[in-house]
Amino acid sequence: MKKIFTLLLIFIMALSLFTACSQDPAAENDAAGEETPATVSEIIDIAALNGPTGMGMVQLMDMGDKYSITTYQAPTDVTAKIINGDVDVAAVPSNLAAVLYNKTEGEVVAVSPLVLGMLQILGNDAGVEEVDDLAGKTIIASGQGGTPEYVLQKILAANGLTIYEDVKVEWLANHSEVNTRLLSETGAIAMIPEPFVSTALAQGNENVSVLFDLNELWQEVTGQQLPMGVLVARRDFAENRSDDLAVLLDDLQGSFDYVNGSPAEAAADIVAHGFIGEEAIAEAAIPNCHIVLYTGEEAAAGAEMLKTFNQTLFELDPASVGGAMPDEELYYQ
Repeated sequence: MKKIFTLLLIFIMALSLFTACSQDPAAENDAAGEETPATVSEIIDIAALNGPTGMGMVQLMDMGDKYSITTYQAPTDVTAKIINGDVDVAAVPSNLAAVLYNKTEGEVVAVSPLVLGMLQILGNDAGVEEVDDLAGKTIIASGQGGTPEYVLQKILAANGLTIYEDVKVEWLANHSEVNTRLLSETGAIAMIPEPFVSTALAQGNENVSVLFDLNELWQEVTGQQLPMGVLVARRDFAENRSDDLAVLLDDLQGSFDYVNGSPAEAAADIVAHGFIGEEAIAEAAIPNCHIVLYTGEEAAAGAEMLKTFNQTLFELDPASVGGAMPDEELYYQ
């Protein structure tokens, strides 16, 4: 009888434990080796540009319970949103982090570089092999007053050329217009970013080729990679909702890993969200977009990259970073 009673007691205890676990979702996830998805205190409003920074966020765009993401064509649209407090977080061209910091008197922080040197110079049978071969030439481009102009200015200066004197630049309204000119005019030289580079190369014009990767040239001159985009946040959001920011960064890393690690699969999502019209072009563009995130132990390296970038632009033209070199408070740690 004692043995029967003991066995019955063990059975009842085991049944109780099983019932408790089956009613606890966290226990089920732990048993399956899965973590319970992290939540946020309230929806995070995010502004992104219709380009590589937005492309990297495709997985977040399907997380409507956490994020409200709106994409914009022009950086000026995003600038207004972050200044007015309409969004918590935004992806902007790298020099705009410093501009916003100065404009808001420190109410914006730079969290991490997002995309690295995706800017390239292409030619249509242009007869250019070295940077100094650009002397006397005209480069067509888009983005006057922004990162492309200052990067080009620095690269030319490092090779003994003065922008607008030794090398002319014709600024067009957008990258699509630049591509049209590049493809249609023999001898044309164009400065464009991804995914427009892949779009141009996919058109089958054998005379169109990449002349220079500006990320490589920037590294030679500055010793750092070229940050083309940066994630910024309103300081009040970063400080008062730091747990939500941590969840965002974790989800961003997962989305970036997915896009970089599975370009063929991610290309379908990128097309579905309207960033690029063809999956083949999206897949080809992803590796050259250099979508990155510097957090945790890598945060300091990301901050150093941005500091070098800001210092370089400040020396070229203080207005490029908002009139004053930002202090350490710009960089979120």
